[in-house]
Amino acid sequence: MKHAALSCLAALILATPAQAECPDMATVARFARALLERGTPTPFAVTTPAETRCAQDRLVAMLAQPWGDITGVALAAETVPPMRGALLHAMLRESSGATLEARFGARPAVAPGVLVRVDAQGRAVSASPYIALLDLAALAGGTDATARIAGNLGLRLGVVGPEEPMPDTPPDALVQANGSTVAALARLGIAAPPQALIDALARDLAAEGRPFRGGEQVALLAAVAPMAPRPGETWRLSIPGLGAVVVNFR
Repeated sequence: MKHAALSCLAALILATPAQAECPDMATVARFARALLERGTPTPFAVTTPAETRCAQDRLVAMLAQPWGDITGVALAAETVPPMRGALLHAMLRESSGATLEARFGARPAVAPGVLVRVDAQGRAVSASPYIALLDLAALAGGTDATARIAGNLGLRLGVVGPEEPMPDTPPDALVQANGSTVAALARLGIAAPPQALIDALARDLAAEGRPFRGGEQVALLAAVAPMAPRPGETWRLSIPGLGAVVVNFR
């Protein structure tokens, strides 16, 4: 069913004129199919920011068929300016305590972060501990900004913790696997205060003609953990003031 929907979407868009500075839909369809089959796709031949963003937009449109609608924005926020990706429904549907396959992608990886709910003015109203589950195979061209943005930051799945009021000051956080520390994150491991990142995103979205909707969610992600999850492990992200989110791997 997934592949049938993907092929149908590709056929429809291929029938329309190609946009400039953008990978053609057949190329994007092959890239998306490789990800869905837990393979490693051929890198996009993109170099300019316009090509890179267009590649991401087309990839997200393809992946929205099996993974659900766009539900928010993700920022790789370990550096400033952050890199932007799209959150799909599959990246938010698992709650703390979920059990998932350790090999959920060709190159599984974990990125800790915080999921912030905003109002229509872009003010943070609540937040949740968030574990993003990435497939680094989506970064087929490498780990530079071009590859990460074109591959939608490698986002595949996600696990969401309890929702609480957003702390005024970003707290430190701790990532553990089976009780052993994987990463200690000063100030959530992000390079700027959450509200400053969200304010900048709000300006960018408004300039693009797509302002925030009330209740929209923004995932602020720290750097990818230095080790991949393994079967039998339990990973935990603890954030004082927000609680913890846990995911079990089988």
